[in-house]
Amino acid sequence: MADGTIITNVTDVLAVCSKIIESAENEVLYISPPSLLILASQLSLTERTKAFIQGGGQMRGIADISYPYIGEIRYFLDNGVDVHHFHQYVGIFMLVGDEKESISTMTVNGENLSTDTPIVALWSDSPTYAEYLMSTFEMAWGQSIPAIQRIEELLKEGAQDI
Repeated sequence: MADGTIITNVTDVLAVCSKIIESAENEVLYISPPSLLILASQLSLTERTKAFIQGGGQMRGIADISYPYIGEIRYFLDNGVDVHHFHQYVGIFMLVGDEKESISTMTVNGENLSTDTPIVALWSDSPTYAEYLMSTFEMAWGQSIPAIQRIEELLKEGAQDI
């Protein structure tokens, strides 16, 4: 088991994510429910993300993208985040910065997420644990599709419903 700190609420999880993004120099990877991305935007993490990318960093993320989240995902894409869609995402959240610092949960109810939602997350600076999370990310990345492709599918489906 990796040494670390247990985080028990969404607000603190997002504060740790902000710290990891701010301290990263090269790469940040994440898997997240899209509802958490919206909360992150509300708490100014998108500004940290933009600064990280403008400073030469690379960010890749995976989410289960559905119609209500198209605008948010487009915002991330427009700001240089390489986002992919993983169908039927199953409640894991992770963020890894520079292959060394990470935060992760094993179950997140992404549909009912708010800043008051109780959560259990492990914040760690173990490179071994970060490597484990990165291998999970890379496996999911290989099975995912680019967000723009998913958005096009959703918009076609939406047009058919009219």
